[in-house]
Amino acid sequence: MPVVAISVNRLNGLLGKKYEMCMLVDALEQLGCDVEDTAMLALYRCHACQAPNEKLEQEDAPKRCDFCGFESDEPFEKFASDPVIRLDLLADRPDLFDVGGLSRALKGYMGLEQGLSQITVTDGSVTVDVDAAMSNEDTFRPFIVCAVVQMPPLDHNSLRDVMRLQENLHWGIGRDRKLSSIGVYDLDTIKPPIRYSTVDPGKFKFCPLGMPGKRMTAKQIIEEHPKGVAYAHLMETYKRYPILVDSDHQVLSMPPIINSEETKCKIGTSRLFIDVTGITKDAVVNSLNTIVSALIELGGDVETVRMNFPEQEQYTPDLNPRKIIIEYEAAKRWLGLDFSRDEFVNYLRKMRLNVEPQGNVYEVSYPAFRTDIRHEVDVFEDIAIGYGYQNIPAKLVSSMTIGSARAEEKISQIARDAMIGLGFTEIMTLLLQSIDRQFTKYQMQPDQKHVIVENPKTIEQKVVRSHLMTGILETFQKNRRKAVPQRIFEIGNIVLINPEMETGVNEYRHLAFGVIGPEAGYAEGRAILDSVLREIGSKGEYKAAAHPAFSEGRLAEVTNSNGLWARIGEIHPQVLNNFGLSSPVAYCELRLMRVI
Repeated sequence: MPVVAISVNRLNGLLGKKYEMCMLVDALEQLGCDVEDTAMLALYRCHACQAPNEKLEQEDAPKRCDFCGFESDEPFEKFASDPVIRLDLLADRPDLFDVGGLSRALKGYMGLEQGLSQITVTDGSVTVDVDAAMSNEDTFRPFIVCAVVQMPPLDHNSLRDVMRLQENLHWGIGRDRKLSSIGVYDLDTIKPPIRYSTVDPGKFKFCPLGMPGKRMTAKQIIEEHPKGVAYAHLMETYKRYPILVDSDHQVLSMPPIINSEETKCKIGTSRLFIDVTGITKDAVVNSLNTIVSALIELGGDVETVRMNFPEQEQYTPDLNPRKIIIEYEAAKRWLGLDFSRDEFVNYLRKMRLNVEPQGNVYEVSYPAFRTDIRHEVDVFEDIAIGYGYQNIPAKLVSSMTIGSARAEEKISQIARDAMIGLGFTEIMTLLLQSIDRQFTKYQMQPDQKHVIVENPKTIEQKVVRSHLMTGILETFQKNRRKAVPQRIFEIGNIVLINPEMETGVNEYRHLAFGVIGPEAGYAEGRAILDSVLREIGSKGEYKAAAHPAFSEGRLAEVTNSNGLWARIGEIHPQVLNNFGLSSPVAYCELRLMRVI
């Protein structure tokens, strides 16, 4: 997970009281933050966009800007040092990604404030017109929400806070800009109304952030700009590219890649225009609510923006509190703690929530940026934090049992030790995949044996994997510029439909391994498989087989009377091309046992 550095001086300034670093570390840990360590940061100014870049004091000065991608021949200029607390970001609490959000939570936990923080949103005059083309399949990025924030003039600290939070939200909510991306601009450089539309990538030009005076086409930015190269995969399906322009046709940004140079925020900027665009509504709305609420803690005043969609008109952001009903007795039962009703209310207010009794239950109001609250148990967790985990007495369980590893874990460990001993590196990949990644790239089609998710959250979660090839080949693909040979393995479960089972499926524990390199082939793969079979105490009979993902005449299946099954061979050249691989790959998949 990414690590964020929180300035101790900045945090104390927002708290309005000077706390020792050790006290802040303890309070943050009790809130559930994962404190990595404390350190001294050196701050360096980018030559192009003036954004402050952070490095540990003992590290070399940067030459590449984390925000605009500008690369310099000379190290950036150091302009300050700052004591910090370094935290591992937790994706379920994006409201704690920055110094503003942390100060808000700490004010409650440390008794400085209670209940919901005061948030006022006034009516603004900026409008955004959304082109109907944004919903087309070849330009699909239909969701957009915006806000205007009046800030105290940005200094290097607040500019760093804004830019760092933007990037952290790209990771935590936007899934590295795939679901949503944020743009922050100097509103004084923009002439509303703003239009969200599409452009021809080969013809439309503007100056991208970090390259003042250099006009590039959208296609050139994707191919040459550091940010464009890094996120080019997000534009692969687009025939026309998303663009935000003002009434003078000045470009604000090309989401989700890069802002324009002319509209960038800088030292002294005080009027911010913020947009969030994306492919999922929740990610877009949650990103805006989180960044705007954080800016309020830094002294910002928020104004709405009128969004003119083709089918409706909408004003954003909506920061009105959300509500949930919880039961006092249920909270005590779930937590195993005994506290009075007054204490119950106090713990919730300590966590910056409002509580109102409604007969035998309580109505809890929580802020719009608390995207982690979906069920009453999420509120119970806040009660436990308010109570203090350090105050919960340790107890022995009422009955003691002796655990042991499951059968599939025992054989998996034997196989794992064998593979590591043979010089392989282990990987772990996801159970849910797309049809393209699980079948199409292997010249296969799903059939009645394969589990297809009827209503997946994304197309990347459409099918439950029935083999482990995808993880192996995608890892080779990501490391294709590294030295070969490469040797990796994975141990994991696969699922196949079986109507005779109570669950409707059979679940198997598989071992898969792959070797890529100019000399990789069937002979090497068989020698490795024979070694693994010997370690798990099994033997099998090798027979020639055929499979569309493997080269003809270079595949064998291994079976015996005890249910052993394995497939060993050389990956088909077309499959290698589908993954952008230029060296041969020997691949084997061995069924260790059925998971019971």
